[in-house]
Amino acid sequence: MMGRQAALALLDKALSYSKAQETDIYLSAQNLGLSRFAGGEIHQSVAHGDVVLNIRSVAGKRLGRATTNDLSDAGVQRAIEAAHQNALLMPEDIEFVGLPAPSGAANVESWDEATARCSPEIRAKIVQGVCLQGKEHDLNVSGACRTGVQETAVVSSRGVRAYHAGTFAGLILNTMSGTSAGWAKGGSWRLSDLDTEALGREAVSKAVAGRDPVAVEPGRYPVVLDTYAVDDILEALSLYGMGAQAVQEGRSWMNDFIGADGATGVQAMSPSISVWDDGSASNGWPVPFDAEGVPRQRVNIITGGVVNAPVHNSYTAGKEGAVSTGHQANFTGGPIASNLFLQEGGSSLEDLIGSTKRGLYITRFFYTRLAHNKGCVMTGMTRDGTFMIENGQITHPVKDMRFTQSYVEALAGVEYVGSESKLVLNEVGFATRVPALKLSSFNFTGVTV
Repeated sequence: MMGRQAALALLDKALSYSKAQETDIYLSAQNLGLSRFAGGEIHQSVAHGDVVLNIRSVAGKRLGRATTNDLSDAGVQRAIEAAHQNALLMPEDIEFVGLPAPSGAANVESWDEATARCSPEIRAKIVQGVCLQGKEHDLNVSGACRTGVQETAVVSSRGVRAYHAGTFAGLILNTMSGTSAGWAKGGSWRLSDLDTEALGREAVSKAVAGRDPVAVEPGRYPVVLDTYAVDDILEALSLYGMGAQAVQEGRSWMNDFIGADGATGVQAMSPSISVWDDGSASNGWPVPFDAEGVPRQRVNIITGGVVNAPVHNSYTAGKEGAVSTGHQANFTGGPIASNLFLQEGGSSLEDLIGSTKRGLYITRFFYTRLAHNKGCVMTGMTRDGTFMIENGQITHPVKDMRFTQSYVEALAGVEYVGSESKLVLNEVGFATRVPALKLSSFNFTGVTV
């Protein structure tokens, strides 16, 4: 770990080398410990650390970029000069309004010393526990357990100066028999938040109950979606439309619900659906500022099923005369809503299942891909625990189903929302906290072999 003083000192020194009109530098550092396992034993235990400097150079209306992890004076100077020369070669961007001005970001709680100091032996004990659970039922258990520290820092010639460090921990489990599979995933910035024994029971129970599935006819079914499937819906809605760049380019699902004049207030989904992004919420994946050093604001993206507005970075905000919401998640690319929340409801999982006369219970989706921007139509398949619900009871496992479905349309048909939410980490820096959902209809187009 570098620490605040060393990280900012490195960026200050790098900034002093710049001859550009404006410059900002984004540091991303990570120390990761990872234990992968399969067949009931760890087959890979690694430690990895890296520090990357991302430089953005401004020459009038021209922008140039360069990236390096060579932190020697010569390496940093080469990257600074490369960014400047790249800017001089670029065409002018008349919509660029300059780098963001400094703005203080609030401190967020996202550091846990025990997680930062987690050893390979501690991870091995976690792995041993979940593998023994699978062994009791003759299941092949595989997955990964990771812990580590991530640091980010930003300085700019305009006076931005920001630093943040956070810890992370995650466990992914896959359990398999000859005819079935189960799945569980947990994550937090505190290792102690992970109930690894419960995650093991979850994955094992799906594989045990899922043995010898039978095929059902494709078609439209009511569905109860576990949190992992709901996470996939929210992640897709984020990546394919919650950012202002996609809206401005006319390729977002939100375009159907935001007027040409930017007016909002159109009902797109069930009134029980409210979604927001909040980078400072400690029950998510908190990071107080984005890759430009802009404080991350809470953005109410959908309220009561009504579409409000996308998230912005400084460039998309500048095009509209607005203020960045602090959502430049990565060094390049458009703004992303990456710490998302879906409001819980008042129904237990048993209530969701019990309300279903005949439908499907789905653990998660797999290999989902965008089929059409309008309505965020996705195609993919179910995986790792798909079951038939009959007369309010899960009766038997079914073979995985292929689907093509508008996620916007699916959320318009929400009947019940679960009362308990779960934090799902898709990668370091992108997370959702979501409950289970009961949907009135979901379109299945085929059955897997």
